Amino acid sequence: MKQLIPTILVLFLLVPVMGVAQPKAEAALAEQYFKDGEFQAAYELYDKLYREDPREQYAMRLSACQEGLQQYDEAIKTLDRHMRRGRNYSPQVPLTKALVMERTGDLAGADALYQQVITEELRDEGDFIMAGAFLYQKGKLDLARKTYEQARERLRNPYLFANEIGNIYAQSGEFENATKEYLNLYYLSSDNFSTVNLSVLNLVSPSTGTPVERALLQAVDRNSSDPNLRVLLYEFYLLSEDFDEAFLQVKSIDRLFREDGERVFEFARKMRNNENFPLSNEAFDYIIERKKDSRYFFLAHLEKAVNGETQAFKSIPVDMVSVRQAVVGYGELLDEFGRRPQYFDAIYRRTRLMVFYLNDLDDARAELESAVRQRDLLRLEDWARGKLLIGDIQLMQQEYNKSKLTYTEVSDAFRDRDLGALAKFKLAQLAYYKGEFNLATALLDAIKDNTSTDISNDAIKLNLLLIDNTGLDTTTVPLEIFAQAQLLHYQRQYSRSLELMDSLSYQFPNHSLADEILWEKANIFLEQNDIPTALTFIDRILENFPTDIFGDDALVTKARIYDYTLKQPEQAMELYLTFLTTYPGSLYSVEVRKRIRALREKS
Repeated sequence: MKQLIPTILVLFLLVPVMGVAQPKAEAALAEQYFKDGEFQAAYELYDKLYREDPREQYAMRLSACQEGLQQYDEAIKTLDRHMRRGRNYSPQVPLTKALVMERTGDLAGADALYQQVITEELRDEGDFIMAGAFLYQKGKLDLARKTYEQARERLRNPYLFANEIGNIYAQSGEFENATKEYLNLYYLSSDNFSTVNLSVLNLVSPSTGTPVERALLQAVDRNSSDPNLRVLLYEFYLLSEDFDEAFLQVKSIDRLFREDGERVFEFARKMRNNENFPLSNEAFDYIIERKKDSRYFFLAHLEKAVNGETQAFKSIPVDMVSVRQAVVGYGELLDEFGRRPQYFDAIYRRTRLMVFYLNDLDDARAELESAVRQRDLLRLEDWARGKLLIGDIQLMQQEYNKSKLTYTEVSDAFRDRDLGALAKFKLAQLAYYKGEFNLATALLDAIKDNTSTDISNDAIKLNLLLIDNTGLDTTTVPLEIFAQAQLLHYQRQYSRSLELMDSLSYQFPNHSLADEILWEKANIFLEQNDIPTALTFIDRILENFPTDIFGDDALVTKARIYDYTLKQPEQAMELYLTFLTTYPGSLYSVEVRKRIRALREKS
C-alpha cells in the first residue's frame, strides 16, 4: 500500500498539467488546419476550444474559418456572439465584422460600422494604434488615415501618428501631404530629425520632386530659423541633382548659422565627383573669399587646384593646357602660403605634373629635394612619396644607381607596407629596364601578396611579361630590346623608343611581344596627341589580340577617346556596351557601368 501512494500522488499531480497541455495541442492542430486551408477541421476544433475558453483569438479564428467556408452570415453571428459577452474586446472584432459585411454586399452597413468604431468605440491611444494598424494591413488606407486623424482630435495632439499618416499618403501617391506629415514627426520632437530626413528623402524621384519640394519650401518659409529644415531642403536638392539650388541652400545655411565653411567645402568636393567642375570651383571660391580664418581656407585653395589637375586627366590624351594651369595654380598657392611641410601635398602634386607631363625635371627635383630635407617635420608617408618621385626623376635622368639607392631607402623604411611595396615594384621595374630579369622576378615575388590594387595589377602584368619571355628555351634578346624601348618611353625619348620597337618587330616577326609593342606605341602616340595613329594601334590589338592582357585596356581606352576627346557619345556608348559583354570580369567594369549611366542620363 505504501508503494502505491507515490504513484497515485504523481498521477494526481499530472491531471492539471495534462488538462493544460491538451488545449495547447488542440490549438496548435487547429492553427495548422487553418494554415493548410482545411477550414472545416479547423472550425470544429476552434468551436470546441471557444466553448471551453471564450477568448478573442478563438472567436476571430472561428469567423475566419466560416469565411473560408463562405458562411459569411455565420461568421457575423460568431463575432456578434463574442461582442455580446462584454465590452472587453479589441477593435479588431467589430472591424472584422465590417469586412465580412462587405463580403456579403452590405456596403452601407459595413461603412456605418467602420464609422461607428472609429468615432465612438476607440477609447485610448492603444485602441487607435490597434485599429489603425489593422485597417492599414487590410488595405483600408482611407479608413486607417481617418482613424489616426480621429486620434489626434480625441487625444488633442496634432502631431500624433505623423509617421503612419505619412506612410499612407506616400502609398496613395500624395507626396506633398506625405512630406508634411513626416515633418510633423519632426515638430513633435527634434530628436526625430534623422528618421524624418530619411523618410522624406526616400520619397524623392523624378516624378515626385515637385510636391516634395513644395512642402519643404513651405516648411522652411514658416520656420526660417530652423537649421535642420534648411539642411533637409539642401539634401533634397542634392538628391534631386538640382545642384544650382543646392549651392544656394548650402551658402544660405553657412551664412545664417555662421558655419566655418565645412558644408560648402564638402559640397564642392561632391561637385568634383559629379564632374561639375565650374560649380565646384564656385563653391571653393566662396570659402576663399569669405572664410580666411577657417581651417578650410587653405584646403579650398588646394582643392581648387586639384580640380584643374582632375580636369586635365578627363580627356585622352591629357589636356596639357589644363596641366600647365594646374601647375601655375599650385605654384601660386605655395607662393601665398609658403612651402611649409604641412603643404607638402601641393608641392607633390605640382612636381609630379612637372615631371611626367611637362618634363621639367630639374626644377621639380630641386623643389622635392628641398622638401624632403625637412624629414623631421614631414609626415613619414609624405617624405616617402617625395623620395619615390625623386627616384623617378633620377631614372628619367639616367642616374640609375642613385635611383636604385633612393627606392631602396624607402623600401627599407616601409617594410611590409604599401609604400614599401611600391618602392620594391619600382626597384623591380628598374631591374627590368636594365635587363636584370632574375632580380626583377625576385622583387616581384616579394610583393605578389600586396593588397594595394594599383601595385598588384602593375606587378602582375610585369611578372607575366617576364614569365612569357624568359623561359629556359627562350632567348631573352627580344625582351631586352623591348625593355630598353620602354625605358626610353619612360624617359620621354619617343623617337628612339619607336625606332627600337620597329627594329624589334623587324628582327623577330610574330614574336609573343607583338601585342605589348602595339600597346606601347599606342600610348606614345596618345602622349603626343596623335589620336588617329594611336587608334590605329589600338584597333590592331582589338583585331589580333582581343583576349590577351591588353585587350580590355585597348577597348576601354578607345571608348574613352570617343567619349571625352572626339565627343561622339553614341559611338562611345556602343563601345562601352561591347566592353561589358566582352570583358565582364575586368577591373574597368565598375567605371564603364558608371559612364554608361551618365551617358544615358544625358541622352
